[in-house]
Amino acid sequence: MVDYFREMSHGSLDLSGSAVFGWLPLGKRKSDYQGSGGNQKGRSDLIAWARAAAVANGIDLTPYFSVLVVTNWPSDLFGGADGAVCGGDSFPPSLLGQEMGHRYGLIHSRIEGSTQPYMDPWDVMSAANTYMAPHPYYTERDRRGSLLFTIGPGLNAANMWGRGWGDQSRVWAPEEDVYRYTVQLRPLHRHDLPGYLMALAGGYFVEFRVPEAWDAAIGQPVVLVHALQDGISYLQSGVSGSQGLTVGDAFRLGDPADKLGHLIEVEVTDIDLAGHVATIGVTVQRDRHPKAGPAVVLDGVSEDAGGWVIVGGKVKKVPPWSPLKQILQSVVSIEESNEAHSGATRDLIRREALQRISEQASGQLEQMRMFHSPSGPLNGR
Repeated sequence: MVDYFREMSHGSLDLSGSAVFGWLPLGKRKSDYQGSGGNQKGRSDLIAWARAAAVANGIDLTPYFSVLVVTNWPSDLFGGADGAVCGGDSFPPSLLGQEMGHRYGLIHSRIEGSTQPYMDPWDVMSAANTYMAPHPYYTERDRRGSLLFTIGPGLNAANMWGRGWGDQSRVWAPEEDVYRYTVQLRPLHRHDLPGYLMALAGGYFVEFRVPEAWDAAIGQPVVLVHALQDGISYLQSGVSGSQGLTVGDAFRLGDPADKLGHLIEVEVTDIDLAGHVATIGVTVQRDRHPKAGPAVVLDGVSEDAGGWVIVGGKVKKVPPWSPLKQILQSVVSIEESNEAHSGATRDLIRREALQRISEQASGQLEQMRMFHSPSGPLNGR
């Protein structure tokens, strides 16, 4: 667990000063324990009994951040603000990672669109519904032949960030609100390798995971996207519906065809497992659709029902479906383009607005030719 939390925190946590005390008799019967079924009062009592037993045996616990109570019978498995408890055979790292994680404030992870816990198989805060592998060194088995020591998986990027554990010097996070970049990521927990370990794209956390070490059981290298809301991580689905993104998969919010609309897109373009590198394309743009109506609308409806505008100090009526309304909206877009942060974005907004004005003007000129040309429909009438 010392190794696990050092790597899951990018070196922020150092549990190497931990100590083991006991066995210590609690002076209680098994029937005195009332924490089964999630009774928080009963669970807190068990930790309090253990602390009291330590004090009674002259053990000073004040130098330590918290306690992990291990009972020699299958009492319970949980973690919280008071500490963590495991009993009997319930102490593999794959389970303790979650229970000790609760002591650090971590909450069960979920998937987008659901409030159910234990839904992210790539995150230890969903144990025991996760990818687990035998420990490479500790291979003890119980009487039924089951491995007592399983590991994995690691902690996801959103949970690491929420605890302040992600090395911020290794996070790709551009300051622009409109951008398109190609980014290379190293595996999230390989702090020993140079390069970016996670990326922030429009508020979403992007990470690369490979089937080795704590993630040995995940099967294949994948890119994952998470959101963090109220301290809870939510695993996102890609366009294909899968959560573990491979080459050709993408996570997308918005319509790429809408050049002015809100868009967040993460596309996996390459995964080099031997080189421990994933290459992703990241596109983020804010909603740049005009927010104002055409000029100043008075006593009217700005959409589909005409209205009035102030032009040169005079009030003019704009009939429903008038081409003037579309032209005025385009003029407003040009004026609002000054709010864009980048010259490329500003030029795009202006170019598309001018194109709409040109199309409206061309349409009006064509109608005038039809009705006033000697060969037009009114000729001879």
